[in-house]
Amino acid sequence: MPEKPGPLIRRAKETAKQLTGDVMLTEPRYRFSDIVLSEEAKAALKELLSLQKNKKLIFDQWGLGAVFPDRKSFTVNLYGPSGTGKTMTAHALAARLGKKLIIADYSELESKFVGETSKNIVRLFRYAEKHDAVLLFDEADALLSKRVTAMFSATDAGMNQTRNVLLKILDEYRGVVIFTTNFIRNFDQAFLRRISSHIRFEMPDQEMRERLWAHYIVPKFPLDGNRKEIIEKLAEIPDVTGSDVSAAVLKTAARAAMKPARKASYGDFAEELEKIRGARKAMKGYPG
Repeated sequence: MPEKPGPLIRRAKETAKQLTGDVMLTEPRYRFSDIVLSEEAKAALKELLSLQKNKKLIFDQWGLGAVFPDRKSFTVNLYGPSGTGKTMTAHALAARLGKKLIIADYSELESKFVGETSKNIVRLFRYAEKHDAVLLFDEADALLSKRVTAMFSATDAGMNQTRNVLLKILDEYRGVVIFTTNFIRNFDQAFLRRISSHIRFEMPDQEMRERLWAHYIVPKFPLDGNRKEIIEKLAEIPDVTGSDVSAAVLKTAARAAMKPARKASYGDFAEELEKIRGARKAMKGYPG
């Protein structure tokens, strides 16, 4: 007989019931100290945070609110290849702003009944506003994709209705909204205009890969070899994301823990990394 859920799980489920779908308030899981970013992304994020922190100064005292009446909201789109730190950065932004997160899953909000998805999105924004929470639409491609011009079904009409409702909300909303996407080319131009900041996440170059390996291979990690040399050599391997590095380090740690000497070599890291990269490449070419 399965055990009854504990009080924490029961409370989480009760919170989730306040919205359509499993949406709830959550604490940010990452801080900026947890992630490695390019200098360009860092600079863009600093400007974004400055705009939010100094909103009253910029728009009220300096009078820019008169000429930028629609720029008082905090909407940002983090875009770029998968595994480059977009979701982690969204959490870090929420943490820096001192706010909780609501992670919106479009598949949970979507309804087979025409018009219901739009109502769910309205409820979601009201809930975020009520709790002064950061609203995160992770992998927002489906939600923000181009509107259908030739409609042949109620589904097409419903999708357009949902997007039109969201456009209107973004015009009026004054809270914090973060979108992440791997496919910015699919975005409707109307959404691109309404999102105040777009920050690009690139595949790490060698210098950034070295910083990523140094971040995850912490000084206490028992190594069979010189730490600096191992990190420099690993950084030479191309086509590697931050997600690849973190996964490879964790898998290598598990492998090292089973060894009699309990140490990891360059070869261990490289082998685990190759498995991860191979799986990623296989998924890209998978026809199903």
